[in-house]
Amino acid sequence: MGTREQTRELVIEAAESLFLAKGLLEVSMEDIAAKASCTRRNLYRYFDTKEALTVAVLRKLIEPWNTFQEETFRLLRGSGLTGKQELSSFLETLTRYLEIHKDLIRFSAEFDFLFRDRSSFQLDLSSERTMYAEFQVTEKLILQILERGEADGSLRLPSPPSIIVPTITTVLWALGQRVALRENLIRIEFGIDGMTIIQNQIDLVILALTPTKEPEIKEEN
Repeated sequence: MGTREQTRELVIEAAESLFLAKGLLEVSMEDIAAKASCTRRNLYRYFDTKEALTVAVLRKLIEPWNTFQEETFRLLRGSGLTGKQELSSFLETLTRYLEIHKDLIRFSAEFDFLFRDRSSFQLDLSSERTMYAEFQVTEKLILQILERGEADGSLRLPSPPSIIVPTITTVLWALGQRVALRENLIRIEFGIDGMTIIQNQIDLVILALTPTKEPEIKEEN
C-alpha cells in the first residue's frame, strides 16, 4: 500500500472512531484532520465533503457485516434445515450480531437521517451502484431462503418475493435502528428490552409466512 493509500485509510479510521464516539453531527472535518494528524487542506485532497467521507466509513463498517451474513447463510444452507427453519435461524443470528455491533446500526441511522434521504446528497453513478450492491446482500440471501421454503412447503408467500423481501429487511432494519437509538427510553416506556421487541417481530414474520393447515373433514358414519 502506497503512502497516499495509507493516509486515506488513516483518515477513514480517524473519522470512524470519532463518528462512532460522538455522532455525525458533533464531528467536524477539522476534528477528523486533527485525529488523523494531517492538515485540513490535506484531508480535502482525499475527501472533498464530509458526506463522501461518511460514505467511506459506512462501507468500511458494512464489509464485515456482509461477510458475516454470507458465512451464516453458507453454514445454515449446509445444515439440512427447512426454509422456515433457515429463515428463522438466519434472522435471529443476524440480530445477535447487530446486538453486539450496535455502533453499525446507530451510524447507519444517522447516515440515513442526515444524508441519504436528502436530495442535495448525490453520489456519482458508479459509487451509487457499488453502495447499492453492498446493501443488497441481505435481500439476495433472504430471497434464496424464501425460495427454499416455498419449494419444500415450509413457507407460504402471500405476495411476490419482490415485495416480501424488502418488507422483511426494511421493517427489521428500521426497528433495529430505532431500538439502537432509543434503547434506554424503550426500557422506561415499555419495561422490556429492545431486543425482545425485535425477536417478537421476527416471530411475527415467520408466523405470517407459515402455511395454514386446512382443517380435516370428518366423514359422517
